[in-house]
Amino acid sequence: MNSQKSKAALLEFLDYLARKGLMNKTTASSRKAAVNNVLGILDDDEAADVSKIDLDDVMRRFSNLNGLNYTSDSLTTYKSRVRSALDDFLSYLENPMAFRPSTGGTARKSQERARVSLVETRKRSTAASSPAVEQTSELTPPAVATLILPIPIRADLTVYIQGLPYDLTQAEASKIANVIRAMAVGD
Repeated sequence: MNSQKSKAALLEFLDYLARKGLMNKTTASSRKAAVNNVLGILDDDEAADVSKIDLDDVMRRFSNLNGLNYTSDSLTTYKSRVRSALDDFLSYLENPMAFRPSTGGTARKSQERARVSLVETRKRSTAASSPAVEQTSELTPPAVATLILPIPIRADLTVYIQGLPYDLTQAEASKIANVIRAMAVGD
């Protein structure tokens, strides 16, 4: 039964979805590449039953081993693709007759495109002007007394914190800082 839930069986399943037209070939291919890369760090025993893996732990290990080769956005995308592949695979194994692949809806895709477009606009605006707080108020007026705060953390990377209330307290700021600290990897 375990070989039925192996990494190899998962990869065969993704090929099957593309071959039968159950999933766009590009989507299946990108999921397969993510599975190969991320689950490629597993030893044979771990890869024998993918239903038992802790994806958060595997992603942390993958990031520690290969993090310098990927941006944080790429790692997030890889995790999402592996999660979708695993969810579809396990759903199919549970009930093949009722299986429907999760390929993401057009609403989600258009939301993602809009988000990427907004981020690109902000990057261009950041490069063109200097005061960071001034530019966010020009780009998008805050709805319901919140703001978007750009924080340049590296020469090529700016993080945007959205939804901060104008009356943020020290205690609330500490909560946010603690969540961000918890996301850090390494020293």
